[in-house]
Amino acid sequence: MNESPTRRIFDMMIAFGASQSIYAATKLGLPEHIAAGYTTSRELAGVTSTHQQSLVQLLRLLVDLGVLRGNDDAGFSLTSAGALLQEDAPGSLRDLVLIFGEEFYQAWGNLVHNIESGRPAFDITFGDSMYSYFAKHQDSGRNFDRAMNNGYFFDDVPKVVDFSATKTVVDVAGGSGGLLCEILRSNPGIQGVLFDQQRVIDSAKDLVASQGLMERVSFAAGDFGERIPPGGDCYVLSRILHSQDDESGVRLLKRCRDAMGKDGMLVIVERPVAPEGTTSLGVWSSVHMMVLVGGTERSKPEYLDLLHRSGFALDAIHHIGMDFVAMVARPAR
Repeated sequence: MNESPTRRIFDMMIAFGASQSIYAATKLGLPEHIAAGYTTSRELAGVTSTHQQSLVQLLRLLVDLGVLRGNDDAGFSLTSAGALLQEDAPGSLRDLVLIFGEEFYQAWGNLVHNIESGRPAFDITFGDSMYSYFAKHQDSGRNFDRAMNNGYFFDDVPKVVDFSATKTVVDVAGGSGGLLCEILRSNPGIQGVLFDQQRVIDSAKDLVASQGLMERVSFAAGDFGERIPPGGDCYVLSRILHSQDDESGVRLLKRCRDAMGKDGMLVIVERPVAPEGTTSLGVWSSVHMMVLVGGTERSKPEYLDLLHRSGFALDAIHHIGMDFVAMVARPAR
């Protein structure tokens, strides 16, 4: 039976409570403590220094949300979804939950002002642009970097994109290098260049070293708004164009085209807006990017237009889960 319109609005209205509940659980370290054997509210309140009765109510809601199972008498345990909130869990979403529950959550509170003014809600909330804010606030910046390097789709990219003819892949604004490492691991003959701001490069070296790939990766510091390192035959733009307006996006794509030469390959990873009549995370993500940086997600025709204006021709579109796609393009002949 279909839910009533009233219930549908009510469910949407209270959705912030779900997001803040999993944030609170993650911030308090409940998933790790439960996995370690602290399973009752009394035990968990003791190990987290929290108010037991308040914690009981949170735990009960987490069961309702499908993050936990059990009760206070028998003890609580993690569901498969709840397990993803642990820091060291395979496919962990912990860092994403934290950044969404803190700065991103606060920024969305100024959505009305964003719509009225056209100014990103993040700027209104924090008095600074998002990238500048995270550069100035080290703890938040490190968490942002970790969240953006979350690899829940990284391993899909080398499964669907053929890098066999590539010698050097340049990951533009590649963050901590998670996607680049996945590409290199899947293609042993390839060298990589990680290009990002110096602050990001410094932390990326730890991840690359932990993957045993330091001999295959070189690091280039800089701003993609000013230059792109030349010499690669494949350039990767993962979740970059959605932060750019059309003119900035065209300039960035042209820099990539000029840097790669006539036989190069461009790989764009984005979450596009789905065609009318279908649903996708792209519509939500478009508003999210507006809130954060004044950006937008685009439809397939809009990406085709950007590529055409930049001197590229689309070669293929591969779907890689969570409504992301990997678009492969080459310089137009």
